[in-house]
Amino acid sequence: MKQKLALCALIAALGTGAAAAADIDLTITGFGDDTGLARIVVMDGEAGYRGEIPVAQIASVPIRAGRAEWRADDLPPGRYAIIAHHDRDGDGALNRPFLGLPQEPYGYSNGVWTSFGLPDWEAVAVDLGEAPVRQAIRLRMNAFAAVSQMALVGLPALVALFGALALLRRLRRTATI
Repeated sequence: MKQKLALCALIAALGTGAAAAADIDLTITGFGDDTGLARIVVMDGEAGYRGEIPVAQIASVPIRAGRAEWRADDLPPGRYAIIAHHDRDGDGALNRPFLGLPQEPYGYSNGVWTSFGLPDWEAVAVDLGEAPVRQAIRLRMNAFAAVSQMALVGLPALVALFGALALLRRLRRTATI
């Protein structure tokens, strides 16, 4: 009788117990410098990836020697996606001031990269079971955003330079007359 009770208790405990939590060990590279923080967003399932439900975890970690390391612990088994970016100004956001293009380097789980919009869910999905999963993200700058940054800073500087040269030329011409 005691053996039957013990067996029933074991079966009940196994049936009602939650699935074991697992970890994601993340390494992020591709930082231009160690200023600011590495910002990490872990999304739960495709709905989380599409922004339909709240994110699973958010973290900001320091950058040392051009890399950041982080561990997401106690995530329930399932499918996740990770987006990381170099939060240079520490504001917690991926800055998008010009045409909505990211102005800070970013990257996705599984090393996936795209310059426009979100990559396909299946490409960035990470299956998390009970064993820790390793992920590496290399941050990159959107080429169009880089050009827009140069244009925003460089174009006025070029206009000022050519304006100064034209003024100097005009002053020389009037001085010789």
